[in-house]
Amino acid sequence: MSEKSWKVLLVDDDISLHETIQNLINDIVVFGKKLNVLYANNAQEAQKILQKHTDITVAFIDIAMETPDAGLKLVKYTRETLQNHDIRICLVDSGDSPLPAHDIIEHYDINDFTDKICIQSTGFFTVVRTAIKQYQQFKALQKSKEEIYKKMTTNEVTGLPNRMKLSEKLDSQGNKSLILINIDDFALFNDNYSFSFGDTILKAFAQFLVQKYANKMDIFHLEADVFALLCYEVDLQKLEECIKDIKEEITTHLFEINGVELYLTASLGVVLNENGNIIQKAEFALKEARLYGKNNLSTYREDLHIIETINANSKWSQILREAFLKNKVYAYFQPIVDIKTKKIIKYEALVRLEHEGKIHSPFLFLGAALYSGQIFDIFRFMFEEVCKKIDLTKEKFSLNLSEYDLKMPKLIPFIDETIQKYKVDPSQITFEILEHTSISHDEKFQKVINSLHVKGFQIAIDDFGAECSNFAQLHNLHIDLIKIDAGFIKNIVTDKNSQIVTKTILDYAHQKDIPVAAEFVCSQEIYNYLAKIGVDYAQGYYISEPKPELS
Repeated sequence: MSEKSWKVLLVDDDISLHETIQNLINDIVVFGKKLNVLYANNAQEAQKILQKHTDITVAFIDIAMETPDAGLKLVKYTRETLQNHDIRICLVDSGDSPLPAHDIIEHYDINDFTDKICIQSTGFFTVVRTAIKQYQQFKALQKSKEEIYKKMTTNEVTGLPNRMKLSEKLDSQGNKSLILINIDDFALFNDNYSFSFGDTILKAFAQFLVQKYANKMDIFHLEADVFALLCYEVDLQKLEECIKDIKEEITTHLFEINGVELYLTASLGVVLNENGNIIQKAEFALKEARLYGKNNLSTYREDLHIIETINANSKWSQILREAFLKNKVYAYFQPIVDIKTKKIIKYEALVRLEHEGKIHSPFLFLGAALYSGQIFDIFRFMFEEVCKKIDLTKEKFSLNLSEYDLKMPKLIPFIDETIQKYKVDPSQITFEILEHTSISHDEKFQKVINSLHVKGFQIAIDDFGAECSNFAQLHNLHIDLIKIDAGFIKNIVTDKNSQIVTKTILDYAHQKDIPVAAEFVCSQEIYNYLAKIGVDYAQGYYISEPKPELS
């Protein structure tokens, strides 16, 4: 658009009309600008003008010129061939139009329709002003849409194209190669420094990627600490070497962030020369890489372990949902005995699910419950079942409480309401804490666990010695019982390492006056060995398998 004037195109084979319009526009000012009229005697001349001047605001086109429909063809040329949808088009009827006005308005992309008498009079000003106003509104709307689109397709922290933009790129036909890059332990920077420090790291990492790889790859910032490189290299062997170099270059690059020097590592998920669901495939590969720790790389294959896990989770999460709806979720109970007296001191409540006539253990569906967000549903069901049993039997029970349950704001209110409903003494219930990431240093988790202890509930650490369970928890939490992980018990009679670990846990716990229970006691030989070394309680199939009713 000209900054000093509005460009107007008049296409008509009547030369006298050109002269009339020229006289009319001498003193016309529209929205602070004069009119600059470009003249064409026929459609061919108009095409050349339209090709040269892309900022024409409005065109007045006579319908019938060298041919009866020359003006109509020019409209199609403007909209379809030149793809000019900005210009406002007003068709002018000289009285010899080949089509009725309503057909033209219906089938041609025009903005106005008038006759020659109107534009030869003072009505010309009104038509021009209206068309220019429409042009301004259209351009403003277009600019607003472009700004919204840019915001929608740009990561607000780094300014790189985001996941939406990547999806658009991947919509084009043909095979693609994609690298997902996930910065390892990024959450620690936010936690230990600040979110603004974390954003600065993301910006520095984005700049690093752009400087190193923008000349041969498209770079995206999908979300949080995940970036993507879209590759166009067709030589897969060469690309695989390049990807290894990328991983190494990330590891060896020194980042300087607000005076702090950092080395970063990243996990990479790679898709090579694939089509269809490329982002999802790369995410599968990235999850596979992260299964084996930090700074790993995995390339997508159909037989990735993570895909089998995701498929299984999808299947069992649906089965679990249906089981809840059909009342096919049950509480089973396994006794825990005092090894010295062989008397039952309490029962552990264990969830079971019925599907296709078979009873299934949580080994099959617990991961699916975590995957689908149903883990707290399981806890609520089991806790209420435990309270019902206590109300009927007055026995003591234990049940699992995961870190995911501890995160739930409704946990404490639900527990309070349920024990009041069944008039349960909290001391009759032991919560066995399950964890996937260490809770021993998380103040929020500690606060919830300790508040349960204050209410009178017993607290046990389940699977002690495995994964995240460690001695630090004995310092930070009120612990009433330690349950040694089954992996150390099942071979304890013959495995020296299991014996050492078990005795170490036992000695430490007893020095802290904390009793110790052993799970997976599946034989008299194991039972006798545990009694010999001083384990307090035992649980396992040697004593009793889990049953829907108390033994």
